[in-house]
Amino acid sequence: MRKVVVALCALVLAGSLAYGEVFKLDNLSLNKARGIKTSDKSSGKVLWTSRTMSKKIVDKGQTFLYITDDGAGIFGKDKTYKTWHSDAYYKLAGNLAIPYDGKLVYKDKDGKVVMTINKDYYPADTKAVVTINSQPKEFVMRSDLIDKELVGTALANYPFDNPRDFVFYMLTNEPTVYKMTLKYRGVEKINGVDSYKLEMIPDLGALGIFGAFVPKTYFWYTVSTPHEFVRYEGLESGLGTPYIVMEATD
Repeated sequence: MRKVVVALCALVLAGSLAYGEVFKLDNLSLNKARGIKTSDKSSGKVLWTSRTMSKKIVDKGQTFLYITDDGAGIFGKDKTYKTWHSDAYYKLAGNLAIPYDGKLVYKDKDGKVVMTINKDYYPADTKAVVTINSQPKEFVMRSDLIDKELVGTALANYPFDNPRDFVFYMLTNEPTVYKMTLKYRGVEKINGVDSYKLEMIPDLGALGIFGAFVPKTYFWYTVSTPHEFVRYEGLESGLGTPYIVMEATD
């Protein structure tokens, strides 16, 4: 059985080496805190809220995109109350954002740290390292790789004026790298706002036989530029977590 699992993982890894596209960040919403309300899709019960902000900063002559996120509520597989804060930095080269480093800290209701996730990127060595509670895991750093903290900004820069299947690679906080395909699903009115709808489909490679157990994942962005985030429907943070609805509140 172990040999079968190893073989399947090898096939998934081999599939992950294919090419993807690089997001060009021509649409950036900067210096504006955005509120998010997250509810359980089936019950409508509010689970948690968060606020995120993006800005450009200059350090030692280099320009970075800096994204922060602060949240609180019932979150994760254990469905317990947590607060969190994340800082993520991306070196800007024209309209490209190159992952630089990031840190995410979760605390319990008493303020005790329950998990720390550090991300360090080494473009020269084509290496990305994710360390969860002092346990590091190494990945190949690709030019088409984005992480979870950048995905909201990146998807706002999908080529809406030339809709097509858009393939990229995403580093999650599990941590795992998934090959993703974005599919354009038209325009819908969400809370009175004309919004583009995108479906994000993970490539499970040889494990695709389990695809039927992975719920669909959708994002909506305003038709008007800079294509602000409107809504998300999908798993909260991986298998075993609730199917949620995230909506922008301001």
